Amino acid sequence: MCGIAGIFNFDGQDVDPKVMKRMTDVLAHRGPDAGEIWIDGAVGLGHRRLAIRDLTAAGRQPMSDPTGRITVTYNGEIYNEAELRSELERDFGVTFRSHCDTEILPAGYLAWGEKLFSRIEGIFAIGLWDAAARRLMLARDSIGTKPLFFSSTGGVVRFASEIKGLLADPRHPRDLDPEGLHRFLAMGYVGPTSTTMRHIRQIEPGSITIYENGNETTRRFWQPRRGQGFRNLDDAVDAFLPLFDQVVSDQLISDVPVGILQSGGIDSSLIAYSVAKLGRFPLVTASFAEQSHDETGIASLVAQQTSLPHRIVPVSDDPRPDATLARVVHHFDGQVADESAGPLLLLTQELRRNSTVALSGDGADEFFGGYPTYKASRLAHGAGAMIPKGVAEAVGKFMYGISGGNEKRLPATSLLSRFLLGLAAGASYPHAEWRRYVPEFLVSGLYGSALRYLSSESPMGGYRAAIERADGPVMLDRCLIADQTYHLPAGLLMKTDAMSMANGVEIRVPFLDRRIMEFSGHCNLDLIVPLRGQTKPLLRKALRSRGAGEQIWSAPKRGFNTPIARLLRGPLRRLGENVFERSQDIFEPYLRPGVIRDLWLDHASRKANHAYALWPLLTFALWRSQLEGIDLLPCQTDTHLRGLKRQ
Repeated sequence: MCGIAGIFNFDGQDVDPKVMKRMTDVLAHRGPDAGEIWIDGAVGLGHRRLAIRDLTAAGRQPMSDPTGRITVTYNGEIYNEAELRSELERDFGVTFRSHCDTEILPAGYLAWGEKLFSRIEGIFAIGLWDAAARRLMLARDSIGTKPLFFSSTGGVVRFASEIKGLLADPRHPRDLDPEGLHRFLAMGYVGPTSTTMRHIRQIEPGSITIYENGNETTRRFWQPRRGQGFRNLDDAVDAFLPLFDQVVSDQLISDVPVGILQSGGIDSSLIAYSVAKLGRFPLVTASFAEQSHDETGIASLVAQQTSLPHRIVPVSDDPRPDATLARVVHHFDGQVADESAGPLLLLTQELRRNSTVALSGDGADEFFGGYPTYKASRLAHGAGAMIPKGVAEAVGKFMYGISGGNEKRLPATSLLSRFLLGLAAGASYPHAEWRRYVPEFLVSGLYGSALRYLSSESPMGGYRAAIERADGPVMLDRCLIADQTYHLPAGLLMKTDAMSMANGVEIRVPFLDRRIMEFSGHCNLDLIVPLRGQTKPLLRKALRSRGAGEQIWSAPKRGFNTPIARLLRGPLRRLGENVFERSQDIFEPYLRPGVIRDLWLDHASRKANHAYALWPLLTFALWRSQLEGIDLLPCQTDTHLRGLKRQ
């Protein structure tokens, strides 16, 4: 797992090695073990290495094949590397020089061309240069586990694992994109292919973008689908368990220590029971002072039953939550406003003391129906259609307004408000609307001159389009696919990557192995989102079959969230006062500072609960201040967080 960067000058001008080094150096947190650049005239590739496989110098990148035709810079892990290596040796006479999975890429491309990317089972972001064809290829894994940002401006293609890698080139434009910001404020992320920066995009998950002869083309090599297959729960569980064990075993391959991110949830617990048969892999759990958010009790039961070592990290004891948030924002580059990012940053920081790699349960909710949103979507497309939109909107606003002092994780009034406001969107749109941070009814008063033209345009358009174009038998199938192709890579996976790689930790995701994703796609909808009973029946029964106690397999879903309503009124109050009351210019011309100030004062005084609306606003303010070298923290913090100047 690493950080990658690159430049391709269409006009043939030589790449400046100083710029290439700057682009690579700002990604050093992703790869603290080594840094290299490779330049061949108009092409430059950079790499920061986090050594996981073959820790010798033989695994360093950028890496070329023996002829020098193909050179790659690569971030990720290839789990079927042994199988591909054997085939290349047998059928193509390839002689390998290392035990590093990177070496599969140049050899595999020479053997199979573009088909290589669909043959890889793993997580990856790849920059590949074909010197003979003068072709640059940028590839991202099937579901978008690893990020890859790129731009094409002024005849120059740039790419990097993080936006800060692109902005390290002083010639790169730094303009904000109003439409990206519009989506960011609504969803807490922008989308799987766009960003909040006008000229910067993301490689689409499961696709290859190619630059050749001055042209850009994109081809998709994989996407999730839903169909018919398993209808009986017992049959599905019997097929799932050995497959999952194989996937987990494959993902444990490493030359450095591996741990498990263990919540009290079904997903990470299944991983724990699977790895317990293979070794004593340590479990690491975040604890929260707010009991409605804490899952350490069940996580401890998992540790006892599996006899795995267990470490609990009290993330609520953070002495400087403002500094932690500033660090979160710095590593997100203004693309995500996820309230659970801070705890994950602290958790992976502690995990790094003993492990460089960890397995996580990410993606199980999207592929096995873990969110209560899915049942709500089933209801919305049935009984929900009977509620007039005007009534749903009016009651939804009322419920929003009376949630003021309730700081529990999921207050009933907040849930009902979200449900009704989603219904007010109508037809196929509630599922997307339930993801909102800034409610639609606040938008027109909130937007300033630079965003006002967008106030009547739905920021959920991309999400809605993902639902509409998904290939599924019924609406809920399409909602699942949209979450898998849009919500998952744009939000959750970007959070996991940014917060783990900030600490030089590689996160692997067994539930997002293509074999598991395709298995899910062949399960009947009733096995994924039943009309009655608990969520994730298939995974719960699988966990029960593993011997887990009832307290574990029947536990309700809580999610990895932090109590932001309380956080803003307590530990982050001084930061909120500094940003929302004394540094209002940072919002202009995009947002109206006076309206934001009123939202903040109402929240701080418990007149209303605007926590989810304020969170992306606070994130935006901190990120913009970092871009412009302004310190908004209320008191001195770590040097690397203060006055983050333009790279």
